Amino acid sequence: MSKKLPIYFSDGAWASLQKIMGMDGKPSPTLNAILEQIELLKEYDFQPVCKRTVLPLPVAVESIPAGFPSPAQDYIDKNIDLNDYLISNENATFLNVVRTTSMVNAGLEYGDIVLVDRSKEAKHRSIVVALIDQKDLTIKRLMITAKMSKSELAEHFGEDYDPATLPEAWLKAESPDYDSIYMKDGQTFEVFAVVTWNLKNLMA
Repeated sequence: MSKKLPIYFSDGAWASLQKIMGMDGKPSPTLNAILEQIELLKEYDFQPVCKRTVLPLPVAVESIPAGFPSPAQDYIDKNIDLNDYLISNENATFLNVVRTTSMVNAGLEYGDIVLVDRSKEAKHRSIVVALIDQKDLTIKRLMITAKMSKSELAEHFGEDYDPATLPEAWLKAESPDYDSIYMKDGQTFEVFAVVTWNLKNLMA
């Protein structure tokens, strides 16, 4: 025989629950946005990282311009774990495979595996995963117009550009075969994640 038990919430907990679910018990825009971003992660094959193993690797005291390091033990300075070195926020870090050649001049080639961090703050010239119109993801370089030099502005917008008509921010392609992305009227974009590392296979 089953019995229903009442559940009581504190005022603070109930307010938080209403914020998530909405006053009428239906999912709120906040929850919908979270669910939509989870679906985007699945659709674009973003894989979460799991720091389950520890493998210390030796680090040389000096940088190596060419050749091989000395095998002498006193050449080794310390050990590092790549999990700690590459990942600053495990819960916000994902792996993804580059499926475009639009960023080759930035060193991102088709098939490269990149680490992206959703907790990092994007800055001018950061390479980012941008979400366009809440549905499409793209990897581009974030350009903040106010931080560009006059020569850069002239190069991208022409010598007779009108500062009043320039976008506040736009997405730069790093390949002559692709156009940069400027938002048209009604379009929006936001930084979905910042690309932090490119795990390039040099044996391929």
